[in-house]
Amino acid sequence: MTSIEYGGGPTLEQRRRFCNLEEGGHVPGYMGFCPQFKFRSGHSFGKETAAIASEIPYYHGPQTQKPHQLYPTVGDDKDAVVRAVFKDEVPGRMLPKSTGDNKYISGMIPGYSGDVPHANFKFGATYRQLTDECVDEFVRKYKCDEKKREELREIARIFPALRPVAVDPRVRNHMNVWTDDLIKKNTQVQPVRGPTDPPIPGYQGFIPRIETTDAGLAKRYHEAACSGLELFRTESQGHWDRLAEPVTQMNTNPVVRNTVHRLPSEKYNSSRIYRREGMIPDYEGHIHGFKFEVGKSFSNTTRDLEVCAHPFPSYGDYVKEKDLANKYLR
Repeated sequence: MTSIEYGGGPTLEQRRRFCNLEEGGHVPGYMGFCPQFKFRSGHSFGKETAAIASEIPYYHGPQTQKPHQLYPTVGDDKDAVVRAVFKDEVPGRMLPKSTGDNKYISGMIPGYSGDVPHANFKFGATYRQLTDECVDEFVRKYKCDEKKREELREIARIFPALRPVAVDPRVRNHMNVWTDDLIKKNTQVQPVRGPTDPPIPGYQGFIPRIETTDAGLAKRYHEAACSGLELFRTESQGHWDRLAEPVTQMNTNPVVRNTVHRLPSEKYNSSRIYRREGMIPDYEGHIHGFKFEVGKSFSNTTRDLEVCAHPFPSYGDYVKEKDLANKYLR
C-alpha cells in the first residue's frame, strides 16, 4: 500500500470506521469550533460532537465525503451523452507523463517548491491529489484553447484574402490631399510663440525669476510666468549691453586716506550679505530680527529690517555708528 505522504493509505471512510465515529462526529484532537460543546459532559469527544450535530438543525458536523467528478470522464469502450456545457472539454483526465523536460506531470512528489497553477486555491486533500487536479485543469484549458485557436485559423482560411490598397493611386492621392489639408490647419491654429509669451497653465518646466524673485508673488500662473520671462529678458539684455561697453583701465595705485569714510557714496557697490533690496525667498540662513516680524512676505519683511535697510557697507559699521549716536545723545 502506498504511504499517506504520496497519496495512498486508507480512505476517509476507512479511517472513520477505524475510530468508530458516528455521522457528524469529530476526530479526537480536533481543536476547531463546535457549538455548545463546552456545556456537554459524560461522553467521549466523538459521541458528544455527533450528538450535537444530530440535535442542532443548523450544524451538521463533518460528513462522509461522497464521490464526485469535476469533469465528465468517458472511457474508450463506453458511450455517454455529455451536457452542452462540456462540449468543448476534452474527456478524461489530462495528466502528462514525465519525459524529463516537461514541468507539470502526474504524481508530483511533495516538496516541490515551484509554481503549480491554481494550487493556492485548492485544499482538503493530499499534495498529490491536489497537484493532479491542478495539472489536469491546466492541461485541459490549454488543449481547449489550442483547439479553439486552430478552429479560428481554419475559419480564416475559408474567406478570400483582402486586396491591398497601399498601391492604389486613388487612395494615395486622397491621403496626400488629406495630409496637406491637415498641415495647413495645424499651422493656422498654432502660431509661433514669442520668447516672453507664457506657457499654458499646467506647464511644469523651468521659468526663470518666477521663484527666486517677487515677480510671481500673488499672481496667476499666466501673469507670473509673463513677468518672470520679461524680467529675465530685461536682465539678459542689460548684461549684453554692459559687455558691449568699452573697457577702461582702472587705477591700481594705492590711495592714502587720512580719514575713514563712514557713509558710502551713492555709487558704492558692496559685497554685504544682507542687501538693501531684501533677501531671496530661498535664503535659509540667520536674519537678525526676522522671527519677530509677521504678516508680510519674506522679501518685504527682510527689506524693512535694519540689517538690510541700513546704508553702511556692513551691519557692524551700522551698529557701531548707532551705539556712538546713542552714547552722545544720553
